Amino acid sequence: MPLLETVRALSPYLESWLEFQRDLARVPGVQVAVRVDGELAASFALGVASEATGERLTPRHLFRIASHSKTFTATAVFQLVEAGALRLDDVAGQWLPELKDSPAAGMTVRALLGHQAGINRDGADSDYWQQLHDFPGRDALIDLCRAEAVYAPDQFFKYSNMGYSLLGLIIEAASGQSYADYVAAHITAPLGLRDLGAELPPEREPELAAGHSARLAGQDARRVLPSSDTRAMAAATGFYGTAEDVTAYLAAHVPGRPELLTDASRRLMQRRESEIHRPVQRWYGLGFMLEKIGDRMVVGHSGGFPGHITQSWLDPQSGLSVSVLTNCLGGPATEWAANLIKLIDLAMKPQADVPGRPAAPLAPFTGRFATDWGVFDIVDLNGRLVSLTPLGDPALSATELTVVDAQTLRPAPEAGFGAVGEPLQFQRTAGHGIEWVRVGGGRAWPIAAYRERVGLPALE
Repeated sequence: MPLLETVRALSPYLESWLEFQRDLARVPGVQVAVRVDGELAASFALGVASEATGERLTPRHLFRIASHSKTFTATAVFQLVEAGALRLDDVAGQWLPELKDSPAAGMTVRALLGHQAGINRDGADSDYWQQLHDFPGRDALIDLCRAEAVYAPDQFFKYSNMGYSLLGLIIEAASGQSYADYVAAHITAPLGLRDLGAELPPEREPELAAGHSARLAGQDARRVLPSSDTRAMAAATGFYGTAEDVTAYLAAHVPGRPELLTDASRRLMQRRESEIHRPVQRWYGLGFMLEKIGDRMVVGHSGGFPGHITQSWLDPQSGLSVSVLTNCLGGPATEWAANLIKLIDLAMKPQADVPGRPAAPLAPFTGRFATDWGVFDIVDLNGRLVSLTPLGDPALSATELTVVDAQTLRPAPEAGFGAVGEPLQFQRTAGHGIEWVRVGGGRAWPIAAYRERVGLPALE
């Protein structure tokens, strides 16, 4: 089955798989969209927009996507380069004379794009990230950027919101437009995206999913955090959007697409400029993070804002784009986005050809099952029955199952510590539903039945 149809068929399970993790991690809400070649294949929202009000989260709620902003800033820079209004080897002081006699004046556009300029990350006073005071305006930003460089240019990859904020000011100087106006005129409007922008307008605040604090201890309640205007730092961290619009924007960065940029610019943005080893191995291009997920080399960006943690990826080869937006600090958006891609790839795995395999319906075996030790799923992945744990990397717990008869599944042979190779035996109800399934000698029950038998309340 082609990728688009596979994701569409898998969408209900993607939602169920992620809801189990969201609930267990006590994340207030998560919004997800998946596209293939620009076509929306899955879109859903789980949990609440605000724990204070209990308002249900929807795919229409807006999120602060923070450092996703850097991809838009880099796109704008390359558009201006293509137009001959700007050069990658221009220095910041050429466009921003206020930087004269400071190290930042000699930092090139390319070094700033690749976080190779050596400039500090957030300025000498970055308590705006804790909402103790406002984000800096233009004059305050220039003052913060005049500080001594931390490293010499092109010595280390050093991520910097200050550097990308300077790029926003350079875009304004080179284009003659405000940063927000330039982005609207040249990026979001041409793509027809109405729920994506450089800074959240005050009139759209009611549409914003409330941000929530981290939890310092297991029983801590999360605090709802106020919204913030990023002012002169919009080019680094100001963007808002929905998962649907983010994936539509990323789709325009697939080679061969006519929107936004030439393929020559896309190649420069998406090439490996820097290699980073902490916390995992990944790379950075010119405005894009790059990471290996399974066999895919994906490009995209994460985002961290007071109350929101987000992650979006694009596979430029297949056109698969995934966006996961969470409305709390500590939200595992990066982990979930990677594992969604791995689950989709697991569903794309070709079905093994087993001679004599009976043609049997798979739905009567599927469901979520529970024991005292936890839960597991039996799911139809594109015509293959697979058991897996709905936590973490799905490939690490996945076992392919073959239908023997209406009461029996046989797992694929493998070496392992669990009950490998032992058949799963199903006990059916009078209505042919599943009463329980015996796995490795022990019984597991459909999760609703298990909760009832041990006195747990029913799930909503």
